[in-house]
Amino acid sequence: MEGNKKAPSRTKADEEYLLTTKLFCGDCGRLMVGESGTSGTNGVKYCYYKCGGAKRRLGCKRKPLKKHWIERVAVVTTVQRVLRDEEINRIADAIIDLQNREDTSIPAMRQQLKACEKAIENMLNAIQMGILPPSTKTRLEELEAQRESLKVSILQAELEKPKYTKEQIVSWINRFKYGNVDDIEYQRQIIDTFINAIYVYDDKLVFTYNYKDGSATITPEEIEEAFGSDLTQVAPPRPQQSLRFFLIAMIAGWPRGSRTWPGSE
Repeated sequence: MEGNKKAPSRTKADEEYLLTTKLFCGDCGRLMVGESGTSGTNGVKYCYYKCGGAKRRLGCKRKPLKKHWIERVAVVTTVQRVLRDEEINRIADAIIDLQNREDTSIPAMRQQLKACEKAIENMLNAIQMGILPPSTKTRLEELEAQRESLKVSILQAELEKPKYTKEQIVSWINRFKYGNVDDIEYQRQIIDTFINAIYVYDDKLVFTYNYKDGSATITPEEIEEAFGSDLTQVAPPRPQQSLRFFLIAMIAGWPRGSRTWPGSE
């Protein structure tokens, strides 16, 4: 989220383009960047996203998208499709699994601590049985020092990289569920936290999120019902255009940070 705040061209004048670095042309693969213009007839300012290939006249014919429309579509779709209880539980389970798989140092130190304590126990048993070789005292002191060192190392590692419970993870994600979709700060949090990329085609938008193993499809009728007549006014007002979109939220196995769409089928 901190990185997104510093993204180039995210803020232009008094407008913040929340999908900067996340919105791509499905045809040429280039970034769609924030643009603004003022109508010569009524002086109204219009903000939109335009394909970099079309902007630089590199052969792409992608039409611009109205800024506020596409940002609201991105936020509402994510809230409706991602922030569901069953999806949140699935994401939390995946994070717990990832924590366990990534955490290799602490289990290793715990195993060393267990072995050290066993060695101390064996040595104390030997002392009780009267088995006292000359090196007993020195070796016992070494093991006790090793035990204390391991305990301190484990505590430091746990403080530096705390493990979260499923309940904590679910509670953290749940806080995104009930915000105001028209609030700019809420929109920013949803986009920065969950959306990896959006690819724009003539007949669809393809979403990729910052997690995998899930999919959802929204028909054009559902979008028009949810977002109203803006669906037919997605481009800035030069020639009047009527574009209809359906959304496909694609997450299945997508590598995090990947910006390459494997095909439009």
